[in-house]
Amino acid sequence: MQDSIFKEDIRYVFESIKAELAQLKDKKILVTGATGFVGTYLIETLALHNQLQHEFSCKIFGLARNPVKKDQVLSCSTLSRQGIVLVSGDVRNFKFPEPFDFIIHAAAPVDPKFLRQNPLEAADIIVNGTRQILEQAVENKTSRILYISSGAVYGKQPADLPEISEEYLGGPDIADANSGYGEAKRYAETLCSIFKKAYGLSVVVARPFTFVGPCQDLNSGFAVTEFIKAALNGKPIRIEGDGTTLRSYCYGADLAVALWKIFFYGKDGRAYNIGSQEPVSIVALARMIVDLAKSKSEIIVLQKPALLRKPSRYIPDINRLKIELGMVNKFNLKDALKRTTDWAKEF
Repeated sequence: MQDSIFKEDIRYVFESIKAELAQLKDKKILVTGATGFVGTYLIETLALHNQLQHEFSCKIFGLARNPVKKDQVLSCSTLSRQGIVLVSGDVRNFKFPEPFDFIIHAAAPVDPKFLRQNPLEAADIIVNGTRQILEQAVENKTSRILYISSGAVYGKQPADLPEISEEYLGGPDIADANSGYGEAKRYAETLCSIFKKAYGLSVVVARPFTFVGPCQDLNSGFAVTEFIKAALNGKPIRIEGDGTTLRSYCYGADLAVALWKIFFYGKDGRAYNIGSQEPVSIVALARMIVDLAKSKSEIIVLQKPALLRKPSRYIPDINRLKIELGMVNKFNLKDALKRTTDWAKEF
């Protein structure tokens, strides 16, 4: 079940972007963060491309900091490893073994526990890792870079703003130590802009919001993965807040298609939100997961909603992605949760 769902996803991504992937013929591509959720989808798309389109094959380097995790995550798929070289290293001091034509820079810590316990190291990896990649790209005359940033660059979404567009000029609260991740991503984007202006680098930015899908680490500490894990084990689902917070969840396959569209067609120096515009409250999310898992897990909400207070939100406006790049999400929230839950059942 696990492999079939994930392979279906990769096939869908490949078919959605097959014509564009032909442009990578004989090219060398570096994907940082190769063990992560995003990196896995992108590398597997390229692996399938090489497997099926031999005359248009490319060489893929995947950079991973944690070799143990690399083995665990990449075993998610049984696809061919054709044309892929996986290397271990720290993105902050990684030296290119040879020039790369293209770079997809996805390396960044995202685990909530790691971000809380190691905020300085997390910021250092994001900022100095990005700078190292940009400097190496200049030195090696890389043709194009896709930097995978985050919707966290916008900071807290105003409760009366339905969706955050790329035009929103808010930012993380720099007086809040918990803002380190978003502020580091924001500064890394600034570095991309500086290098583009100073050296003529072709750089485009993606800003993913929240997502869910096969190969996501069930121990990552995110609400959606915690809920899935608890539901499948019949354990109570504890919601620390009042359950009214609104989120939206983009499915992994849709996220991958969007990233490829931005990589191939995104305008230099431009940022594109990626996500879903289908809002769901945290308590409704928990109920959906319990139902889909056919679980008897109890849902415990620890706080009562405050009177007259609007729920907090984290919902992207993805119209730029739709209008400029023709992106249409295939999977709705129920589909995304069902596929992910079915994939996770064997853990």
